[in-house]
Amino acid sequence: MAAATSDLSAAVESLYNRWVILPLRQSGEPDGGVPTVASPAAPGRSGLDASVIARANHVWLTGLRDQPEVAVDFADNVALVAPHIPHLIRTQRHMLGRMVRYLVGQGIRQFLDLGSGLPTGNHVHQVAQAVDPNCRVVYVDNEPGLAKDGQKLVAGNDRVGYLCLDIRRVDSVLGDRETHRLIDFDQPVAVLLIATLLHIPDEDDPNQLVSRYVNAVPSGSYLGISHFDDSPAIQAGYTMFERMRLGERPQPYLRGPDRQKALFEGLDLIEPGIVPLPLWRPNPDDVTDRNPDRAHAYAGLGRKR
Repeated sequence: MAAATSDLSAAVESLYNRWVILPLRQSGEPDGGVPTVASPAAPGRSGLDASVIARANHVWLTGLRDQPEVAVDFADNVALVAPHIPHLIRTQRHMLGRMVRYLVGQGIRQFLDLGSGLPTGNHVHQVAQAVDPNCRVVYVDNEPGLAKDGQKLVAGNDRVGYLCLDIRRVDSVLGDRETHRLIDFDQPVAVLLIATLLHIPDEDDPNQLVSRYVNAVPSGSYLGISHFDDSPAIQAGYTMFERMRLGERPQPYLRGPDRQKALFEGLDLIEPGIVPLPLWRPNPDDVTDRNPDRAHAYAGLGRKR
């Protein structure tokens, strides 16, 4: 495994030197000409820097380039040096779409999406309301710029709200006026944490955080989670951000499948359990991923008894 990780790091560095540094040198621009982007930090950071990856996700998911230049440049550089990352983001969004459609099929009409990013690219409300326009969604993100843009994007849809709150402020999220306008806590709710908990450090007790949200919703509700695993390959991927000189490496809090399973304690896991993203209830006509384990990201859905 160590050899494989070393090979991956070497490949990343080789691609970076070939496609980024070398063209800059040939053009006469110093190495430092590569734009520097501060890393998105754990919840609590604010400003554009904290939203760059979320905005890059929008670029990768939609093909649109209607974001600040720093985010578009970031998306382009990552896609050039590590095209598997945009592929992983798209794979995760496809999984989310399948999960949301499954939930609507089970009678769920209320969704609380925690750590949302921009509500674009077939996000929760777009998928759910395509099946039933009466579905209601509350998005939550702590980054003010994302929340402001998210609120603009859902304006005019009275069944969707967007809160600018830290998801660790559980009482504030659950007690917000917009939450109560859209969510009836006497009826089942789907609580979604899609690639969100990797921003929550262990000292903030992610298991307890999840439990507080689950305890707030009634029987028949669901918890959906996706999370990167703790493999050396993922660590090497985060090191890539430094090699690309796009700023300090984002701090991930990675957890293997066993730790991810513990997040569903007390819930009934829906088949097929906690599995790599491409294997979570794929559609019959989906293109088969030949190496699903290489996603190094897992998804699971649990139902509250």
